[in-house]
Amino acid sequence: MASKEGPEIQRKRENDSSDRETKKSKGGKRRRKGKRKGGEQARAKPGYVHVVRENPNYEEYYKKQGIVPEGEWDSFMAILKEDLPATFRITGSKCSAALLSKVFEEKYFKELQDIEVEGERIPSPKVIPWYPHRLAWHIPLSRRFIRKSPLMGKFHKFLVSETEQGVINRQEAVSMIPPLFLDVKPHHKVLDMCAAPGSKTAQIIEALHSEDTPTNPCPSGVVVANDADNKRCYMLVHQAKRLSSPCVMVTNHDASVLPDMFYTKEDGSRVKLMYDRILCDVPCSGDGTLRKNLTIWRTWTPSQAIGLHKTQIRILLRGLEVLATGGRLVYSTCSLNPIENEAVISTALQACKGSVELVDVSTCLTELKRAPGVKTWKVMLKDGQWLQSAEDLTSLPQNVQRILPKTLFPPTEEETADLHLERCVRVLPHWQDTGGFFVAVLHKSKELPWKEKQKERPQDTKVETDESQSEQTVTDTKEQPSSLKGKNKSPLDTLGRQGYTKRRNLGYKEDPFVFMQEEDEVLKMIKSSYGFSDDFPNQQLLTRTLTGKKRNVYFVSNLIHSLTVQNEKAVKIINIGTKSFARCTCRKASCDFRLAQESIHHILPYIHKLVVKATRSDLVTLLKVGNPLFSSLSNEAAQSYKRLSVGPCVTVYNSSLEDSQNFEITALSTWRASQSARLFVTERERIHYLSILGEDIPDHLCLTTQNVYAGKTSLDEGGAPEDEPQEEMDPSLEGVEEKNDLDINELESTNEEESMDADINNS
Repeated sequence: MASKEGPEIQRKRENDSSDRETKKSKGGKRRRKGKRKGGEQARAKPGYVHVVRENPNYEEYYKKQGIVPEGEWDSFMAILKEDLPATFRITGSKCSAALLSKVFEEKYFKELQDIEVEGERIPSPKVIPWYPHRLAWHIPLSRRFIRKSPLMGKFHKFLVSETEQGVINRQEAVSMIPPLFLDVKPHHKVLDMCAAPGSKTAQIIEALHSEDTPTNPCPSGVVVANDADNKRCYMLVHQAKRLSSPCVMVTNHDASVLPDMFYTKEDGSRVKLMYDRILCDVPCSGDGTLRKNLTIWRTWTPSQAIGLHKTQIRILLRGLEVLATGGRLVYSTCSLNPIENEAVISTALQACKGSVELVDVSTCLTELKRAPGVKTWKVMLKDGQWLQSAEDLTSLPQNVQRILPKTLFPPTEEETADLHLERCVRVLPHWQDTGGFFVAVLHKSKELPWKEKQKERPQDTKVETDESQSEQTVTDTKEQPSSLKGKNKSPLDTLGRQGYTKRRNLGYKEDPFVFMQEEDEVLKMIKSSYGFSDDFPNQQLLTRTLTGKKRNVYFVSNLIHSLTVQNEKAVKIINIGTKSFARCTCRKASCDFRLAQESIHHILPYIHKLVVKATRSDLVTLLKVGNPLFSSLSNEAAQSYKRLSVGPCVTVYNSSLEDSQNFEITALSTWRASQSARLFVTERERIHYLSILGEDIPDHLCLTTQNVYAGKTSLDEGGAPEDEPQEEMDPSLEGVEEKNDLDINELESTNEEESMDADINNS
């Protein structure tokens, strides 16, 4: 039947039909026009290089604040308009840090001398002078520029690989400062209040493990890494996983109302956790990061700092409440604004009335160029109006006065003299080619005044202190809110904590933390197979499932165990521990669980069975070849493997045969097959270990599989003699199966691990 529609209407219908077809995805589902990633609307957005690096309000604001020395303004603004160079540091928790630093200097940095990209000579990497032990490096190039050179690209891939191993951390130079001022020791209880994404947390963990030894790899201290954003908490989990520390707990709470935590001492008493060190890296406007966060050029306004001011004070005061007497708190922001820095510090110091003081750190990191804190500043409103003091608020409308607290303004001259704001540290970007940053180090000399008054009430808890005064014994009587009496009112209540609506716990529902008991069959099998010594802390092993087959077993420190048991219901704990054992079933294996590489150093001191001692040449062979035959190893190692049954074991570097100064590769998780051995390590781990050993690494590490009978690799032609069947893999690997828990501990599993396990599963 002929259509009665005119040609224009028909053309319109055809065009509409065509539009509908183009809006469909490959799967047949419609997409809204312009929403698809990479579409016209996305391409129309201004690119990275098209951001205009100008903001008149920003320039006017900081000119009047006077934080830049006279005559340096042009240099200050010029460096802000340049890209931030790449920086990284070598982790100090690994005993191979010095060796890896030598590899960097002698191998990679020599190759980067006198190279050119697009006709421009590339400056060589330089050590950051103020970072201890030459473990931090500065590459005067942006990350975009690094990818343009093949040599720099190769170096970049190496950085990525070592970052995944937790051996180096790519981190902005000024971001490394707060943990250094924190001065963390292995016995300290440390809190990172606003920890995500976790680069500073990783630095704290390294400091906690700085004195690890093969016989004592687990310090007595603890790191509690907290963040209010549930999704960002999993970035913290990734950081902790790379460093393989059993002394870390990740929590998800608003730092300004962080709940108290408790643990059990050796004598059985339940005590409140007070922290020896606290990092208070608060949310801020970030205007010191203009060199890498270019959108701030467009979005910056003076009202951003005003809006964050109260939140920053609340977080700082809550940190001081849970800080032990004699402890240290480091307050930091990536902002240059006095409203977010000196104004917050002065407010907290005045509220504490002499119980907290600023620490003079002028003798620390002496090669770091810095400016002292300012004592006077001005407040700029969104409309450009300037206010000199709190008295100027009276000229403003009542609705404006209500949102502008008096704490925004500088203290009087008499008050300033006792605060010593000049002890604060401000880093300007043009001095050492960095970002902008602010740091203040606070020392708590006695209890806070509002907390001291609470102790005087007869219904309060009994307090007893040790030499560090960092613990508080708790009775059954609960502490009453400090706002019950006007005289004892906390400054936090005046800032809005009283009546604070509790934020809903959003995000994923975490699997339970189930600590293993003596009668657990899995624990009995593991202890029997590996010959655990009697002093092994059974209570420090846990799983993440209440029912069904246990697939992974995790290890935590004694203090983390106690904190989890005492606070699991009151505190939202995201993650604890490192994977110590993984199920790897095989019909011929004597034990269903292999030792996980990430926590092997924490378990190794207790193991007395399934241990094979190897030489350096054995390690190189195991790392370069997928599953080398016993005949290709040293006689001692080969005989040790042959004495074991098919299944998991541990290959230990035999320091009695050769001099060894490398603690990190003293032990490797291994599978003992019938005629060969295979390491349970990823390709990136192999590359890392070979670098530490000083061995050459091919461009593409090719893991070959030796032929059982002919001694040739499976990549060779021919192979087995005519009267022998040819096999490409050791037959004892057949039937080996490994499964992973679907919990957060396993979300970061690398593709290499999955490929390695699949190779064994499918054999």
